[in-house]
Amino acid sequence: MNPDPLAPLRPLHLPDQIGWWPPAPGWWLLAGVAAVVLGGTLWLAWRHLRGNRYRRAAQRELKAAYRCRHAAPPGEAPFAAQASRILRRAALVHYPSREVAALCAEQWLDFLDRSAGLRVFREGPGRALADAPYNPGSQPDDAALHDACRQWLRRHR
Repeated sequence: MNPDPLAPLRPLHLPDQIGWWPPAPGWWLLAGVAAVVLGGTLWLAWRHLRGNRYRRAAQRELKAAYRCRHAAPPGEAPFAAQASRILRRAALVHYPSREVAALCAEQWLDFLDRSAGLRVFREGPGRALADAPYNPGSQPDDAALHDACRQWLRRHR
């Protein structure tokens, strides 16, 4: 009988398990890139939210004015006048005051249409912004005007 030629060999010595810490350099690089991307995304989101704070405030104010339009005491401005003031304040925050402050009547309606890419102020229900404050007997469509103002607040650039 032949002796086993592998008998004099020692058993295999396995290396230690590879630990999970510290990670390889590629994982450090990936973590760094992920941190930069996350930080940039959070910064942009914060900047966007901070920059649109006036829009949210104007939308809340417009909503409150629309809800209370029938409960307003006599002598208080109609919804169209309140909506015009709200839009003008929002425009003064976003655009230079020299561009917005002096606008009135047709120029104001043109500016609103042009700045949001709409056609609802000059030719649609938004016309009440120029007409209603000087014509107390008029009955503008407050719902359509409210929708037009909300569209402008969302879309102006």
